[in-house]
Amino acid sequence: MQSPAKSGKKPNLRERVYQMLRERIQMGLVGSSDRLVDHDIARELHVSRMPVREALMQLKSEGMLEGTARGFILRRHSLQQINDIFEIRILLEPHAAALATANAGPAFLARMKSALDAAEEASDRGDWEAFMRLNADYRAAWIDNVPNRAMADAISRFIDHAQIVRLMTMQDETVRGIILDGMRGLYEAYLSGNADLVRERMTTHCRTAAACYYQCYRRLSGGEPPLAR
Repeated sequence: MQSPAKSGKKPNLRERVYQMLRERIQMGLVGSSDRLVDHDIARELHVSRMPVREALMQLKSEGMLEGTARGFILRRHSLQQINDIFEIRILLEPHAAALATANAGPAFLARMKSALDAAEEASDRGDWEAFMRLNADYRAAWIDNVPNRAMADAISRFIDHAQIVRLMTMQDETVRGIILDGMRGLYEAYLSGNADLVRERMTTHCRTAAACYYQCYRRLSGGEPPLAR
């Protein structure tokens, strides 16, 4: 679904609350133990509870949150569900990233480089929360450049579904290094203007990310995850 901001329509209050909450989730500002309670958020934002409740329910219907007796939490997926998400991402993201090559002008490249440089600095100082936010900025840079907006929105949703796993993995310095390697490789591919290279780098990046997530799940649960196809 295209966001109101990108469609040119002025967003209403529910849409603004929804976008704010979604951005908080994407930036890692909502942790795995945090609870999103409608009256707390309404009080923080100085709005009524109804638009907050509607925004939370929309995030739940999109698979980002799950309801509990005491508010909403990040959705917890089974290993099979995570595998399904990555299978879809591996099918969509390389093609979408390659499409974005046609629009990879100076402003786009500068935006990616700025996020990449800042993410490297955050990783060097061990600030995984800042790294996570900057990784989201970097990801948004190329997704915003995808001409097929329906595809871009679908990719964003599937990436968001793996948020709780990302919260666990990005605290690991080794994983951050692997992610940075993928970010550098993709940026260099965009610099070259070679769409086939962009597709290849994104495919590798998606598969590597999946492997990192599975290793984390295996370590925490003791289970053997299915392999992304």
